[in-house]
Amino acid sequence: REVRSMSANVIFGILLAGILSGNYAIVHFLGTGAVITNRRPVGQSLVLGLGTTVVMVLCALITWPINTYLLNAADYLQTMVFMAVVIGVVELLHVLFHKVLDDLCHADYVRFGINGAVLGMCIENTSLGFGESLVTALAVGIGFTVVLLLYSRLREAVWDEDAVPAPFRGLPISLLTAGMIALALLALKF
Repeated sequence: REVRSMSANVIFGILLAGILSGNYAIVHFLGTGAVITNRRPVGQSLVLGLGTTVVMVLCALITWPINTYLLNAADYLQTMVFMAVVIGVVELLHVLFHKVLDDLCHADYVRFGINGAVLGMCIENTSLGFGESLVTALAVGIGFTVVLLLYSRLREAVWDEDAVPAPFRGLPISLLTAGMIALALLALKF
């Protein structure tokens, strides 16, 4: 593949798309489970989102060359190999930063490894150039963090759970909220 230089406009466009109009957690519905079931306060959610962003960037850094140079003729192995890379990166981060992450957010490392947004990003990045792949991973991670923070803040702001009708409490109201946020983000597509 040829190496292309990216202009500031391209980088800015990728960042905007990953954060807003192409948000993986809300628009693509990848990794939504980690967002909707999040019961952490905003500070811990920020650490979790930033951790997911780091995992995404590291996975993009590893999976792009693997796909380009090793899996070119064996596309059927892509998902399995990428999943192994994601689990390996998560385990490496767990070994290296276990104490720090546990102190900051009581990190659930399984959430990093089974996050559909990470694997989806790795698979969708295979059609991009290396630089675009890394910028996209960063943008998708930031977008995931924004949605995670938004959900945490909405959960903290709802003081009276009794205001929500009984059939809509819990998962139903979370899914309705996700749908409304998705509609708002889709309005930003241009």
